[in-house]
Amino acid sequence: MSEPYVSKIDRRTALAWIGVVGAAAAVGAGVVVYGPKMGGKPAVKGYGTDPNLVHPAKAPWPRIMSPDQLQATAHVADFILPASGAAPSASALGVPDFIDEWVSAPYPDQVKDRPIVLDGLKWIEDEANGRYHMGFNALTPERRRLVLSLLAPFPAESPQGRFFKRVRWMTIGAYYTTPAGFKDIGYIGNVARTVDPGPSDEVKAHLDRELKKLGL
Repeated sequence: MSEPYVSKIDRRTALAWIGVVGAAAAVGAGVVVYGPKMGGKPAVKGYGTDPNLVHPAKAPWPRIMSPDQLQATAHVADFILPASGAAPSASALGVPDFIDEWVSAPYPDQVKDRPIVLDGLKWIEDEANGRYHMGFNALTPERRRLVLSLLAPFPAESPQGRFFKRVRWMTIGAYYTTPAGFKDIGYIGNVARTVDPGPSDEVKAHLDRELKKLGL
């Protein structure tokens, strides 16, 4: 990704992805309130049992990522799923917007993931500043890849390991719910067939042999 990341999906799409990808989806999860305050701010509610996805701008919570965090998330997502052949990169499909929506939502799994993701982004930023004396987003692509490659050796249960594992799960989960993701893995479901050639001669011969064994 050579250009600054620009949001590519609206909130309705991001919320639909939450419903497909995650546990504790925003749809039908009931009204959720977490104590009198969250992060020093008044608590926000979930969509309740009758979510309004027609007017997503009325979502009862704001997206919480700063522009720098969203940009860094785009770099991480593209590190996990870069463009390859005809397949677009994760950021080209708007995966960073989904991750932003995920960590912003006030549902149990999303609230649990929020510090994992935000603390991981802070670790990346601190590592870039410590090594190169500039922010992660300002690094060259080669240096960004080097910083991100440092995540691999960390144990799975370390903060860095949990961050990379969770963002990888979100990235892959969102990517492969899109038409481009379906195409990349050759999935052709939900497409009506114009003809039905039936089983091949080889399959029919095998079936005949098995039926004879059963005396049928």
